[in-house]
Amino acid sequence: MNIPTQYLPLMPYLILNEASAFLQFMKTVFNATEQLLVPADNNKIRHGELRIGEAVIMFADATEQWQEKPAGMYVYVAQVPETYAKALAQGATSLMEPHTQEYGFTAGFKDAFGNDWWIVEPEKE
Repeated sequence: MNIPTQYLPLMPYLILNEASAFLQFMKTVFNATEQLLVPADNNKIRHGELRIGEAVIMFADATEQWQEKPAGMYVYVAQVPETYAKALAQGATSLMEPHTQEYGFTAGFKDAFGNDWWIVEPEKE
């Protein structure tokens, strides 16, 4: 199997209302970087790709043919409280305030596009 170097064997693909706003949310909250952005008509996004570290998230604006399909995501972040606060400041709603679980320091929020995000700090070595 010859997977292109900029991709991984498995990547989420989100179909969203307001993909441009999602792009800005991801940049602000997760410091995501654009890998590829293919515009469509009427200032919509036909296909977008964002990177968070090595991970790639693909996304596009919903159309009549391709209906909205948000998802749930589990992401390791350097600072749970900071990421959680940025998300809420960008219009996300809390699903779970930051606290310690048996698997680490964690929190959850729902973004304005219908996606649930579960963020966790990796354990310190």
